[in-house]
Amino acid sequence: MRLIPGPGLCTAPRWKIGVTLLGALLLLGGCSDAPSESAAVADMAQDAPQTVVAADPLIAADESRMVLRGQLVYRSRGALAPNSHALIELRDMSESVQPGAAVIAEQRFSLNGRQVPLEFALELSAADLSVDREYQLRAALAEAERTTWISEPISITPEPGMLELGEVTLMPFRAAAFSSVLQCGRLQVSAGYEGDTLVLEANGEKHLLLPVASASGARFEAEGDPDTRFWSKGSSADLIIHAKRYPLCVPPGEIIEPFVARGNEPFWRLDLEASTLRLTRLEEEVIEAADYTQTVESSSQRRVRAAQGDLLVDMQVTQALCKDSMSGMLYPQTVELTYADQRLQGCGGDSLRLVQGVEWMVEDINQAGIIDRSHVTVNFGPDGLLFGQASCNNYRGKYELSGEGLTLSAAATTRKACAPALMQQEQRVLTALASLQRFDFTEDGALILYAGDGQRLTARAP
Repeated sequence: MRLIPGPGLCTAPRWKIGVTLLGALLLLGGCSDAPSESAAVADMAQDAPQTVVAADPLIAADESRMVLRGQLVYRSRGALAPNSHALIELRDMSESVQPGAAVIAEQRFSLNGRQVPLEFALELSAADLSVDREYQLRAALAEAERTTWISEPISITPEPGMLELGEVTLMPFRAAAFSSVLQCGRLQVSAGYEGDTLVLEANGEKHLLLPVASASGARFEAEGDPDTRFWSKGSSADLIIHAKRYPLCVPPGEIIEPFVARGNEPFWRLDLEASTLRLTRLEEEVIEAADYTQTVESSSQRRVRAAQGDLLVDMQVTQALCKDSMSGMLYPQTVELTYADQRLQGCGGDSLRLVQGVEWMVEDINQAGIIDRSHVTVNFGPDGLLFGQASCNNYRGKYELSGEGLTLSAAATTRKACAPALMQQEQRVLTALASLQRFDFTEDGALILYAGDGQRLTARAP
């Protein structure tokens, strides 16, 4: 399988380069490894819009134009590499503006050995500006394939003529580890660097992790707490916080192998495993095994393509809740499959990632409410362990999701005694869990666990 970055995540839209360097990177919305950044810089050079001007600090302004003039400086004694270049851009930050249309003007120039202070003059037509919109200027310096310095955004009032900005101070740029936001099942975390320290934010807490030796990938541990660690391998990562293991962490919309997509009427199934694609329809092999390519269409969408002989397969995978039309099973991704002039709809991904990674707080038992200030929780561990608090005692057991539904086995509890009302509520919780059948979600995101004899638990995640 070859991964081909597509527009909207790790490569630049062909006509607006600012979205890549000062949009995707500064807003930490895309990839930040060296190849992606290098590709972004290359796109800047090839696809600069017509508003780009030469680095001429003596340029004049009149009533039809606006010129933003200033000097780039930083407070370090370190010298810039000879192959460094500068990028200055003006963006429309109004809420109604789409991200791809935010760049109003930009200027890029090579330094050719020059050092700070660096003069710049960004010219644009006054007709491109409106007094009722919000604009910001930002600047960055890059050395070869690596962004090194960046400015804070500067608010700009749109007026014709020359605007003297004076010194625009740059700060060291710290790239994110690979994606600023990761999905670990239902849990969303952010990861980024401060120097050599990995800053991880999860469950409302910030963790500072230091690099440690590893045989592969990049491994980090919290100082004094080896039970909190983050181990990145390519675009995915293993995460453990305070000895609690979380589901595999991946960028939003990622396809995780082994990946299964399926649909009905007529039945079809597509498998992605070991970098190969297999397609079955009506229990007959359409494609037995073929290499496939994966394109990043956006932060929530991927496109998979494969070919075998004259047969071409195109599959679009979108991160959105999907319910199987026959079984009612929920899946995290919707799928549209096209091949041989046919277009088929279905669902895909690992259903358990919809409930794993967070602690569910039960707020209703059998549609009869819950005792005030009582504590009932449900956790679906990535290792198949279901655990939590039943009201008074803690419980744990093994859970499994199959074509027959959701089941719990080998359940056990602690043996603490509490008030009679709590013990009665606990018994209702344990009885419902013992006969689990399936799960669903309400429109506002509450989890409903359906059990035998009409029992149900309703829970919410933070």
